[in-house]
Amino acid sequence: METIDLHGMTREEAEETLERRLLSAFQYGDRIVCIIHGQGKHSAHFPVLKSFVRRWLKESEFARTYVETVYRGEEGSPYTPPNPGETVVRLKGETAIGADEEIDWVAEEEEWAARKQAKTIKAQRRRASRKRSFHH
Repeated sequence: METIDLHGMTREEAEETLERRLLSAFQYGDRIVCIIHGQGKHSAHFPVLKSFVRRWLKESEFARTYVETVYRGEEGSPYTPPNPGETVVRLKGETAIGADEEIDWVAEEEEWAARKQAKTIKAQRRRASRKRSFHH
């Protein structure tokens, strides 16, 4: 999944970067793109970049041409857990096989927890065997 980070950019820089990077992703066959715009907590009155990105994805000629689906970060997407600081888009066109597989976040979390637990048990065994060999 391609990621475009717009943090710290002006609205104009964000627009130029979005167009350039989304077009590049489209040309290279990347179909899922995560746009990181932040939640707007550093903006004076309202989330400038977040509002701009969402409006641009709805109204721009570019988006009508290249964007198939927009997933608001608040709800998450089939590819990402919820995050109000980002928007995920699916671009039009063919996708590489397997590249757009939905990720089962529950299974991912369980697998990660199991790996972490296994590492902890291994480390405890290593420490115990070091202590035994040290005392002999």
